[in-house]
Amino acid sequence: MQPSPEAAANPDVQQDGIQEVHIAGFCSLKEVCLEPGRLTVLIGPNGAGKSNLLQALRLIPLLRTRSLQRYVADHGFGAALLHYGAKATEAIDLGVVIRDQGTTYRYDARLAFAPDDTLYFQTENAARVNPDDTWAISSLGGGHRESHLLDETYRDSTVAAVNEWLGRMTFYHFHDTSPQSKLRTHARREDDRYPRSDGSNLAAYLFRLKESDDSADQKAWQRINRHCRHIAPAIKQLDPVAVNGSVRLDWIDDRDERFGCHQFSDGTLRALALITVLSQPSARLPRLISIDEPELGLHPSAIALITELCRSISRHTQIVLSTQSTELLDYFSADEVVVVERQQGETRLTRLSSQALQNWLEDYSLRELYDKGVIGGKP
Repeated sequence: MQPSPEAAANPDVQQDGIQEVHIAGFCSLKEVCLEPGRLTVLIGPNGAGKSNLLQALRLIPLLRTRSLQRYVADHGFGAALLHYGAKATEAIDLGVVIRDQGTTYRYDARLAFAPDDTLYFQTENAARVNPDDTWAISSLGGGHRESHLLDETYRDSTVAAVNEWLGRMTFYHFHDTSPQSKLRTHARREDDRYPRSDGSNLAAYLFRLKESDDSADQKAWQRINRHCRHIAPAIKQLDPVAVNGSVRLDWIDDRDERFGCHQFSDGTLRALALITVLSQPSARLPRLISIDEPELGLHPSAIALITELCRSISRHTQIVLSTQSTELLDYFSADEVVVVERQQGETRLTRLSSQALQNWLEDYSLRELYDKGVIGGKP
């Protein structure tokens, strides 16, 4: 997959960040190109491919940590990840175009099917745009089962830049709030560097912020508590507690009684996890955050807060949200919305345009236009 250098080499058009993501041969994504802005909302019916797109965004940074084989095994092995299986599709193509301080980079990988129902790197490349708009390619070879990005980072500045960017793409998924979920159980105290994608270290990360002497950490801790009180006034203060090498997430109510994490409602716990990842110190924010169904189980006031936080931090990070909630649409402009549909067995992406919808938007909200079927995305 070769994104055109002409499209990527104009450093004055967009801010730094991920300019394009190309995916081909992955689940329902026969071939798609997503151009994320600072905020991007994916909306469409069940089975359209929204989750597949977010899974591809999750897989790309996992490659650099040599986690391809684990990912393949966790998702039904190689043939299950190929578009209509190995007989129809021989490989998955992944490509990312990145702009960083006026320089444009690209990472691409072709993951081919192997007879043992796994995937391997048929090709892997990092590249940067030359002054004449051609690509200077750093080949990472082929035939390997795990990425060579980390191996070449210390020898090649292009690979190092790409590796750094991919390492700060993060996916969050907080659907499981059952009594045995990772969100509710104790966290290892030392696992506190950053919030994990499944919320398994939520208590430890909050404990770090609470105990830190760093002013940015303290401000984040205060923000999180303030936002929690906004969506759940009964919470006077979060109070994570260290217990024998682990951390338990307690909270104090408005009558100064102590409660445990198991006494959070499902919606409150999901909201707390989202508030935490969106209130991190700006210097430690990922470069791209993708969140699957942030509205799940949330009260309308919590949805409004989450979208406000997304917009606030979009100056520092790019955000991609996947949703089935038409209510969420009213917090975003048409230019920030991508409609996801499945046609003839493959996922199609259509970015909306405020200009094209100008006449409609004079009388209707985006939510109403979606419900009327004007902008597509209906089952």
